[in-house]
Amino acid sequence: MAFWTCCETAASVAHVHDYDEYMIVVQGCYTLIIGGNRIPLKAGQEYFIPRGVLRGGELLAGTRTIHAFGGHRADRTQE
Repeated sequence: MAFWTCCETAASVAHVHDYDEYMIVVQGCYTLIIGGNRIPLKAGQEYFIPRGVLRGGELLAGTRTIHAFGGHRADRTQE
């Protein structure tokens, strides 16, 4: 699980995970970009992203999200 608060408007580059991701927007707006489609998610909306799907995103300042990850994310080594 990850609980994120975006302090300023930002974007994430397109990337792929080898695990599933479930996310819910708690506050603000997170726009997913999948396959060239822009999917705006506002507070209370959720989305499931299967592993292997190329995705990016745009967040407005003040956006808060919760993400649950499946697969091997929890197995990362700490440095």
